[in-house]
Amino acid sequence: MQKKVYFVTILIIVLFVVNFFLLFKNSRDNFIAPYSFKEVSDQGERAYILPISGPNYIPILDSNVVRPTVSAKSALVYDTSSSRFLYDKNTEMKVPIASLTKIMTAVVVLENLGSDDIVTIAENSIRVDGEKQDLYLGEKMSVRNLLKLMLIESSNDAAYALANHAEKQGINFIGVMNTKARAIGMGDTIFNDPAGLNDNAHSTVMDLAKLVEYSLSYKEIWDISSEKTAIVESSDERIKHAITSTNRLLGMIKDIIGGKTGFTDGALQCMILVTSVPNYPGKLISIVLGSQDRFGDTQKLIEWTRTAYRWR
Repeated sequence: MQKKVYFVTILIIVLFVVNFFLLFKNSRDNFIAPYSFKEVSDQGERAYILPISGPNYIPILDSNVVRPTVSAKSALVYDTSSSRFLYDKNTEMKVPIASLTKIMTAVVVLENLGSDDIVTIAENSIRVDGEKQDLYLGEKMSVRNLLKLMLIESSNDAAYALANHAEKQGINFIGVMNTKARAIGMGDTIFNDPAGLNDNAHSTVMDLAKLVEYSLSYKEIWDISSEKTAIVESSDERIKHAITSTNRLLGMIKDIIGGKTGFTDGALQCMILVTSVPNYPGKLISIVLGSQDRFGDTQKLIEWTRTAYRWR
């Protein structure tokens, strides 16, 4: 009798151990390792946990390099490769942006007009700011040359001539500018005219970074804006305009891709500058708004960014 009890006890213990082993093995087989695909079935739907890729830490900031102080009301430096803001000050402050508006004007022109189209200059495109006259009544000029006049010398007449020509083609130019702004995520931006003369319009450095990054796909804009001087002719070659860039940093800072200046009494000094870093795939977008010294502020930001960050 004792032998039977002993045998049954041993059998129960063996069965318990085997059962425990099988449960443990099954739980291990069903375990999902971190960062692998996991499929979950729930009412016919499938959910997945995707692999998590490691973050890109380049460029790396050296916090020992003193952050610059700028006079601008708002400013930033944005890196297109890492999609990071390397410097920021009041990035969501809404302020007028003066002639920085002309970057959007150029985008709308290139997306809606032909570069070889000929524009006849009308009276409403002459001395639009009440001061400087860049064009002549009845003068004929290609869209491409008007873009040069607008982006290099920041001609307000050229901006209005392009917008007025588009209006004649049935394009609501200011409407298209604002529609494009919304489409690329510029939620804090309103445009009121093609030159940026109306200070009731506004944007932010954050929104302008989106615009610049979008516009980089139009190489013509930035190739033109990198020219220090140019000769722009009327279509019949009878009138020649010798123009000089408003960007004084051309030739002073290395690796400039292009830039745009702006000024009104309400906007104060504004500037966009796009530069590169040797052996680095991204571009640096520097923007200052409401500055007392746009060239000094921009130079500080670019030099600090190149020094304070390690790029590889």
